[in-house]
Amino acid sequence: MLNYEEALAFIHGRAGYGKKLGLENMRRLLRRLGNPQEAFCSLHVAGTNGKGSVCAFAASALRAAGRRVGLYTSPYLMRYNERMQIDGRPIPDERLAQLTAEVAEQIAQMEAAGEGVPTIFETGTAIAFLYFAREKVDVAVVEVGLGGRLDPTNVIEPLACAIARIGLDHTKVLGDTIGQIAMEKAGIIKPGVPVALQAQEEEARARIQAVCAQRGAACLDLTLYPPVGVVMHARGASFHAELPGLSGDFAISLAGEHQVANAMTALALLGLVRERMGLSLQQVQRGLLEARWPGRLEWFPQLLLDGAHNPQGVACLTAYLRRFFSNRRPVLLMGVMANKDSAEMVRLLSPLCARAVCVRPEGIERALDPAQLRDLFLAQGLPAETAASSLEGLQRARQLAGQDGLVLCCGSLYLVGEIRLSLMKDDSAAS
Repeated sequence: MLNYEEALAFIHGRAGYGKKLGLENMRRLLRRLGNPQEAFCSLHVAGTNGKGSVCAFAASALRAAGRRVGLYTSPYLMRYNERMQIDGRPIPDERLAQLTAEVAEQIAQMEAAGEGVPTIFETGTAIAFLYFAREKVDVAVVEVGLGGRLDPTNVIEPLACAIARIGLDHTKVLGDTIGQIAMEKAGIIKPGVPVALQAQEEEARARIQAVCAQRGAACLDLTLYPPVGVVMHARGASFHAELPGLSGDFAISLAGEHQVANAMTALALLGLVRERMGLSLQQVQRGLLEARWPGRLEWFPQLLLDGAHNPQGVACLTAYLRRFFSNRRPVLLMGVMANKDSAEMVRLLSPLCARAVCVRPEGIERALDPAQLRDLFLAQGLPAETAASSLEGLQRARQLAGQDGLVLCCGSLYLVGEIRLSLMKDDSAAS
């Protein structure tokens, strides 16, 4: 039996995403565990940006309808347990340890038999599916980890799936054009399983629609069903949706215009399963309003946290800043991964910020050197400096912003999670 720390060490000790070898490792591991993914209904969500928010909206609405709901997302913000939740509560430490021990035993047998070496994400996915099966969830909302076609989550047979906005990210793995990436995301589409498709660039839209046609999967294209009467405010929005399966007035508490698009995608997905799940309009309205997704345009006193970690996400963030805070120039606290288009993110953010403090999230070796990030800001004419740690960077950014100033933290979910955890600890200590 493993304890919690040993369980985490085992999970994180697995190999990375691995090469594109198909899903056989995942299927073999799940067969050894009794195919837990077949014990519950599921909804599957892919995309480049916004898929986590779509999952959060959908899971919240299903909970409001009285369903027992599993939620599997990645990455986590503060603790690994956040990745697998039931009814909004992360898996308890002792339960994670227990299930990890069971999965570890089967992995050891797999490896001894020469049946493959499950990766870190395959291992975590197996634990989550086993958890959901043992706890008898009614439905699990499952977020794709990377891509879709070869992602370990793509072993499920969902009731319906959704594809959120697609952009250029993970290009070394998924391809370097929107069309190539769209085809990887479209890999989650199963024969006869309906698809909710968020408004896309035309190339992505055409590729996904073609896959739907080939597989006999009805495609609910949200390009044809834009929200109407949208009223935006700094902490959320209200709008009217007129969708084939679900229509009415809705309000959300997640900020940013992009969250209206994500909420519409969740509504379209829910509409596809509304009869099967027994959802009322009032339950869905309440669930959307109650949905929370930490670290995405999340406010703390004089501090805004946002998980924008690629140019598409940063474009949504800058649109929000221009709309609601055009008269304020925040001090930016930023750290990014080395494989991201940091130059484009810097270009988008520089005109809106007063200064930048560049850091490396704690323990993340694949983060960009803060000095390189600083130099990108200096090349844009924005005063910038580095800090030795994320928390020192936060302290310096607050000092630069002054008592009434605003600090904006973005660039990496690892950084946002680290800062958020420190803030939560400070709040706990104060209380």
